[in-house]
Parts: sequence; structure tokens; C-alpha cells
Amino acid sequence: MSSAMGKIVGWTNRRCQGSALVLLYLFLTALAAKPKGPGHTHLNSIRIDGDISLGGLFPVHARGHEGKPCGELKKEKGIHRLEAMLFALDRINNDHELLPNITLGARILDTCSRDTHALEQSLTFVQALIEKDGTDVKCQGGGSPIITKPERVVGVIGASSSSVSIMVANILRLFKIPQVSYASTAPELSDNTRYDFFSRVVPPDTYQAQAMVDIVRAMRWNYVSTVASEGNYGESGVDAFIQKSREEGSVCISQSVKIPREPKPGEFDKIIQRLGENPNARVVIIFANEDDIR
Repeated sequence: MSSAMGKIVGWTNRRCQGSALVLLYLFLTALAAKPKGPGHTHLNSIRIDGDISLGGLFPVHARGHEGKPCGELKKEKGIHRLEAMLFALDRINNDHELLPNITLGARILDTCSRDTHALEQSLTFVQALIEKDGTDVKCQGGGSPIITKPERVVGVIGASSSSVSIMVANILRLFKIPQVSYASTAPELSDNTRYDFFSRVVPPDTYQAQAMVDIVRAMRWNYVSTVASEGNYGESGVDAFIQKSREEGSVCISQSVKIPREPKPGEFDKIIQRLGENPNARVVIIFANEDDIR
């Protein structure tokens, strides 16, 4: 992928058909397209026609800075996972025994690793359920307008970040749209009374925190610091680790440092300096997103 293409942050709306390879080509072509001028706002999306449509949420771009919602491309965490969904749809649609006479379509959106941006994008998933048919709208000549209703999605794949999944889940549950995440691990998403239409294929952070406590004990590290990204994932993960370490009774916490949701210039230098102020804590336990960790 060229460096120029990597700097583009906009997609164009497309109706795509064919193999996953063709879809990916169209996607990369859309990335290379010039962004629209003022007043021409488009969802960052890929659209595939089908009898049944699935929603998709992927962090194709990182968080933007200086007022921009989207930053650089995320190849491994974003594009690779997007490719996986396109590949799965292609395999299913080409298997005539699995879903005979039914074609799966999709509306795949870019979350830009930001919960508020993802929520705005995800409103397209519920548009078909809340928009009127437009019969009370008339054209200037007195005729009825031609209105293309958005497709209805029967389920949503995603998101990656726990904060994004939580934000989107609060909307989707109102319309009883199932959501399956491939990477969100925040413990509160296990609350079936609040997130009754949410499911995931990864264990919650309570299990990961227990594994980290077991490693710390096995290595005889009894004095550690913690770092968390501000938000549901980071703070919940560190809280789970601290709770587990207290139950074990053999691990002491030197200090807990939080990375702000919108770090200012020099913020990470301050965090590194603060961690270095206590040289006796030689281990740092981190629950943070990949952008903050880098």
C-alpha cells in the first residue's frame, strides 16, 4: 500500500458485488479517491447488496488528532479484520448448501477507533427502523418523491474497542439488533441486563487480569505499577487486576497512571517520567489500546 494512499482518511459509498478480492480492490480504490468538498459528507463505508444484510464495525483508521475524527490507517487491527469479514461473506455466499437461495450482504463502517464517531456512523444501522416512508413529502411539481430506504441489518459484527462496543450496544439494543464483537473485553459487557443483545467471541478482562496476576506471582514480582487508557477497557481492566491482586494478597501496587482519552503533546513523556520516579517497581501492568501502547 502506497504512503499516499495511507494518508487518505475518506472512503466513498459503494455498492459492491463479487469476490472478496474484488471488494478489497474497490475499498482500496475508494481510499485513493479524492475527498469530497464542503457540504458533501459521506459515511465511511463499504456496501454489499444481498437478501440479508449484516452490519460491520472495524477500526480501519486510528483516532484522529487536532479536531480530525480519523487518523492513519490501521492495517493489522483494522484492514485485516475487514478482509476477514469480506472473506467470510464470500465463502458463505459461494456455498450453495449453507444458505441456499440466500445471499448475505453487508454495510461495513469505519469506527476510527473513537466511540462518538462510531455512534454517529452506526445510526445508519437503525435508519430503516425509524425513518418514515415519506408519503407526506411532495415535490415542487406535486408528484411523490423517489425515496430509497436504507437497508435493514439483522445483526452487527463488531466493534473492536470496548468503549465503541458499549456506545453502539446502547443503541442497537433499543431496536433488538444482535451484536457480536470480535475483540471487546470490558467486564461490564458481560452484564446481560444492560447488554442483552451483545455477545462476543473473546473472554472478558476479568480472565485476562487473573492470568496477569498469575504471571506476576510466578515471576515473584510483588511491586508493580499500572497504566490504563481512559475509558471502559483500560480502567475496567486495571480495576480487575487490582481487585485480583488484593484477593491474592501477594502483589502491591506502586502507582496507577491513566492515559487521557485525548492526550496532549508531551503527555506520554510525563507518564514515562512518572513511572521512572519509583525505580523499585520494575514491572508495568498495561490495559491500553494499541495506539496508546505504541
